[in-house]
Amino acid sequence: MKTFLQEIAEQLVKDHGNKLGDVTVIFPNRRAGLFFREYIKQQLTGPVWSPRILSFQDFIAQQSPSQIADKLFLVYRLFEVYAQVMKTTEGFDRFYYWGQMLLKDFDDLDKYLVNAENLYSNLSRQKQLDLTFDFLLPEQKEVIQRFWQGFDQSKSAQKERFEFVWDRLFKVYTQFQRSLKNDGLAYEGMQYRFVAENLDKIPFKDITGPVIFAGFNALTLTEEKIISWFITNKQARIIWDLDEYYLSDSHQEAGNFLREYRAKQVFTSSFGKEYPSMIRSGDKEVNIVGVPQHVGQAKVVGQMLGQLLREKPDLDLRKIAVVLADETLLFPVLHSLPDEVTAINVTMGFPLAYAPVNSLIEHILDLQRTIRKDPEEHILFNFKPALAIFRHPLIMPHNPTGMQRLIEDIERNNKVFLTTSDLIDEQIIRLIFQQAADDLIRYLSDILLALHQLSASEEVSVEVEYIHHYYQILNRYAALLSAVDQKTDLKSFSQLFKQLVRTERLPFTGEPLRGLQIMGVLETRNLDFEHVFVLSMNEDFFPSQGGKHSFIPYNLRKAYGLPNYDQQDAIYAYLFYRLLQRPKHIELFYNTEGNDLGGEEMSRYLQQLIHESGLPIKTHVLSNYAEVDDKIDIVIKKDALVMQSLHRYVKNDTPATKRLSPSALSTYLDCSLKFYLRYVADLYEKDDMDEDVDARSLGNVLHYAMEVLYEDYINEKGQATIDKDDVKKLRKRIEVAAVKAFRKQFAVSDDRKFYFEGKNIIAKEIVKDFIKSILDLDEQYAPFDFVGAEKKYELDLPIPAPGTQSSEPKTQNSELRTENSELRTENSELRTQNSELRTQNSELIIGLRGTIDRLDKKDGRVRLIDYKTGQDKHLFENMEELFDRKKKNKAAFQTFYYALLYQYEKQPDEVMIPAVFNKDTLFMGEDVLLQHRGTGKVENAALYLNKYTTLLKELLSEIFNPQVPFGQTDDESKCRFCAYAGICDRS
Repeated sequence: MKTFLQEIAEQLVKDHGNKLGDVTVIFPNRRAGLFFREYIKQQLTGPVWSPRILSFQDFIAQQSPSQIADKLFLVYRLFEVYAQVMKTTEGFDRFYYWGQMLLKDFDDLDKYLVNAENLYSNLSRQKQLDLTFDFLLPEQKEVIQRFWQGFDQSKSAQKERFEFVWDRLFKVYTQFQRSLKNDGLAYEGMQYRFVAENLDKIPFKDITGPVIFAGFNALTLTEEKIISWFITNKQARIIWDLDEYYLSDSHQEAGNFLREYRAKQVFTSSFGKEYPSMIRSGDKEVNIVGVPQHVGQAKVVGQMLGQLLREKPDLDLRKIAVVLADETLLFPVLHSLPDEVTAINVTMGFPLAYAPVNSLIEHILDLQRTIRKDPEEHILFNFKPALAIFRHPLIMPHNPTGMQRLIEDIERNNKVFLTTSDLIDEQIIRLIFQQAADDLIRYLSDILLALHQLSASEEVSVEVEYIHHYYQILNRYAALLSAVDQKTDLKSFSQLFKQLVRTERLPFTGEPLRGLQIMGVLETRNLDFEHVFVLSMNEDFFPSQGGKHSFIPYNLRKAYGLPNYDQQDAIYAYLFYRLLQRPKHIELFYNTEGNDLGGEEMSRYLQQLIHESGLPIKTHVLSNYAEVDDKIDIVIKKDALVMQSLHRYVKNDTPATKRLSPSALSTYLDCSLKFYLRYVADLYEKDDMDEDVDARSLGNVLHYAMEVLYEDYINEKGQATIDKDDVKKLRKRIEVAAVKAFRKQFAVSDDRKFYFEGKNIIAKEIVKDFIKSILDLDEQYAPFDFVGAEKKYELDLPIPAPGTQSSEPKTQNSELRTENSELRTENSELRTQNSELRTQNSELIIGLRGTIDRLDKKDGRVRLIDYKTGQDKHLFENMEELFDRKKKNKAAFQTFYYALLYQYEKQPDEVMIPAVFNKDTLFMGEDVLLQHRGTGKVENAALYLNKYTTLLKELLSEIFNPQVPFGQTDDESKCRFCAYAGICDRS
């Protein structure tokens, strides 16, 4: 089937022959002209002057005495006029966003020849309402009239301000236009209006012969007036690109504009008596394909293109179009193209806001915003934007090894603030990590130039285009600031520059007449292909939801004939059905998976096509069949590999490479699968860096603060005895100890100032309150000897090797154990030999470790103190409860564990007092001692250690028993905040 442009080319050559040079052909856009010129060449057999081929925009620009100004300049000039008229001091960065909306409204007013004074006048005038809303029914007018009468009778300050703004906007409009005219400048709508209102005065010197307007659909009033004048006065022609399917059916919104023009006398003859019927032609193949996720569509299109080109290796790529309703799919499509696609042409603009260079600049601006200085004026950089910069795809590849080492060092040492000495010696890093001060534009320019050189040297052409375009925007902005002699601070610059980038699109350069055509919806006008792939045929994207922001409300736009929602939907309907006119193969894709707000609904145009067209449409939904099974428990059997990893904690022949902590054993009691994942499979939860102390790290800060407080004081005093006077002196050192603890938590050296900001201000006060309460208890307990803080202890605990126990009855075993025990008592050498033999044959020696928060001594009694910032309880039912998976007392379990380790390294007959300093103790007056429900306060842990050791050995025997697998906990409430909940499907 011939394309629309081919038909025009054939007709022109037939009608004008060797006089083609006298003809002017005007299209809605430039792209159609490029293809049309190629079709003209194909029709010619000899040399001839080419017709004059223009876009309508270029045609108008040639007839106007003014020049189109840069968009940024226009918005700034509008800002200057607005500030003068409104007498406001609002900054340009705040004005820019809605300044664009105002400029767009002015452009619409001119293109549709609207009387701006009427539009912006006071809406309460009843006579104006009668004129303005003449399209309304009488009863509708009456309702509006009553409303505005009430408005006039009781005006509030808001209503008066509303009227003031509308009145003043007309003044802004007129002064803005006057300002531009004085400089010989204009925006597009001004040029259109000038030509439309001066048609009889403009000489049109370059128009010497026939004029053809081709492929138009939705005309602005200026376009309609100009084309009508040419048809009436210059014997011009207009050629419509249409189909009988939507033109003859009044229910099809795609034909709304064309039916309107057909009814006008000046256009009637251009429609002819018969209309082409291509959509319903019998040789058309239409497939509608639902694909999960937006990127999935790109992958499927790539596969289909590969299959098509393998089946038809001689197929001309220029006859294939991939149309993207969602422009963000451009790069997923480019990366999904098969090897058979040897050339492509991208006919669309890609939003610069989605380019990698934009995210990098945003991180850099965040870095500048968070800069601090220490007392010696050293610059400190916040870790969050710094890590984002190091990991950025434009930065990381230049030195991946160095960047990764730097990242690991920051995360391992929790460096919240970095100095230049912490960084690697790399040019781009040196350029970024400095203070921009007042020369922000020069700072960013240097970075962009360096990035441009790096990308160019590595032949990353797309990135070079991004960076170059970004650099151009920065220069335009710098030139504007220089012209108006205005400086901007970091905050206002960031706000404005983000808005500038959001409105910019990267134009791709290429050869439009070669290769696979990838384009946006608007770029498809007047172009035809044999194979069409349209992506994102969802209601959110087709019709487009963009471009609807305006200060002029819908009813006024409707009244004055300005474009509105209805017209935009009709335009997109026309573009959709026009795409279906000539192709033989049409693949329409939509996303079947939305988000929490929806988004998976297929476009209304697909629904219309399915239910109204009568075409043999095939519909497919791509998905993986997944049968929903009941959740099954995860069980990890202790095979040889698991046991090998588990035996890192066993010390029989060689020292254990690892030791079990009380936290590890507590984890096993909570969930043995969690224990396996963390302590056997080594799937450790990564610690996230944070510049604020959270509930988890608050305990670390408190522990270190107490360690520093006491040890620094004792080192200065020279002895470990603490009396009541010492406690009073310690109170004066609380602030220093707290600051030191925060320094350690965030790896801030002593020569740098630590900034207490945000939550850390509160966290420091909480830590100080804990320390004060601890010192209150110490003052009551004094005098005592401070033994140490954060003391580390180890224990090699033998347990029966699983599977080696005798099969004799328990009573017999018990008697035998008693006899052996007596025998061991009588003969030390035999005991040693038996121990060695037992170790070799029937025992595992498990390596245990623990860190006791604090130890102090008084009257021969040692207190083993555990600091807790949570809700830990002192009371426990019995020793078995400490090992109960459902109701274990974690604090009691841990302090008895410490007592066992301490007893192993110290005197076994020493009185050990396990104490827990928790919130209830420190702030509610509870006793620090653990409390056994049956025997009362635990004043000597040694009395409980035999039973505790027996239960601990049983627990360890279970852990190292190859017959007992690791499995999930039955208490799913423990999974709520578990890092491994996703693995277990319990999140």
